[in-house]
Amino acid sequence: MKKISLILILTLALSSLLLADADLKQDIKDLEDVNRLIMELKGLDDVNTRVVINRTGGKEASDAAYFGLYLEDLTFPKAQTLNYKGNIGVLVTGVVRDSPAWNYRIQEDDIILSVHNKEVTNYAAFERIRKALRAGDVATIVVFRDGKTESFDMTIGSRGSSSGSTPVPQTPTKKKLSPGYGGGTWVPLWMELDMTDINDLITDPALGFGAFPMSIYCNKAWAAKLPVGKGYFLGGQITWYEDSKRKNVADSNYHVWLQYSSTMGGVTLDKRIPITKNVTASMGLMVGGANHELEFVNTDANYDWDSLPNIITGSNNTHFKLSKGYLIAQPRAELLVRFLPWLGIRAEGGYAYGINLRENWRVIGMGEEEYEVSGSPNTKYEGITFTVGPWFGF
Repeated sequence: MKKISLILILTLALSSLLLADADLKQDIKDLEDVNRLIMELKGLDDVNTRVVINRTGGKEASDAAYFGLYLEDLTFPKAQTLNYKGNIGVLVTGVVRDSPAWNYRIQEDDIILSVHNKEVTNYAAFERIRKALRAGDVATIVVFRDGKTESFDMTIGSRGSSSGSTPVPQTPTKKKLSPGYGGGTWVPLWMELDMTDINDLITDPALGFGAFPMSIYCNKAWAAKLPVGKGYFLGGQITWYEDSKRKNVADSNYHVWLQYSSTMGGVTLDKRIPITKNVTASMGLMVGGANHELEFVNTDANYDWDSLPNIITGSNNTHFKLSKGYLIAQPRAELLVRFLPWLGIRAEGGYAYGINLRENWRVIGMGEEEYEVSGSPNTKYEGITFTVGPWFGF
């Protein structure tokens, strides 16, 4: 009985040793597989190319989803640098040359927000989404780039198994600078304008008004522009200036009231040239119209309903408006510096040149009928312009 027990014990011990030896061989084989995988991925970073393998005999499945991206979790300082205010996303740190991501123009410093209508909160979330995809699938990719989100449909590729070589990451290249996305603002305009003819009229002793300055400040001014492609921006601008004067007529109950206004506006076309990420310069042209307008009222402020017919036909109460219009061409240059994704400061210098629509001034009557003022001067409308102020947008 003791011999039989001893034989059984020896048999069990030998079996255990054989099984342990088999497990050890399997562990060694698995370790070799891991080492071979590391060698295959040698030189690659913590990226989508750091794939989670779909094992078929230790190799990646031929239809495993492959993007060709270097990715890392987005940090708060990096998000601030990119002017990104969100709290989800994974950062692209590089793109593999000739990969699907390369072909769809995904760039370094893009922030991937969602893939296939699923939020990408971090790298781990991206990997979970990637594992559910296969080569040939079409997925909608949403990225944050240059202050705005962009969306496009991407056909997912595969790494392929015919070549044992590893794709080489693209050599970092200088990122293409954005010319901006447009915006609008209040544009206070200073303009050097020849007011000689107008001042000669209003300073005549019969009127006795003081002269206007030879430069005007248009504090009522607005401009906006939108991109139309290839760095060109189409928009519009309007500025206007108003001033008024009043004077009592000596030895009478009458007083004279004068109001002057000047308006200039039109369609703008600018070509922007980015200098840095937050600074752009541009050259452009505004084409539109402008005018001088003078309105006079002479009155004793004594109006009686029953006496109105006599007042209209036989008193010194008068009221009329003078106007002169122009076609305007304004070449200009602009510099825009961005402080926030939606706010910057803009400075612009130019020269406004007016082409007379008519040589003489006109009196504007009811129904906008016009009466030519004989002997009136051929007043010019031209001068240097300058503006500086905030810009809402980029």
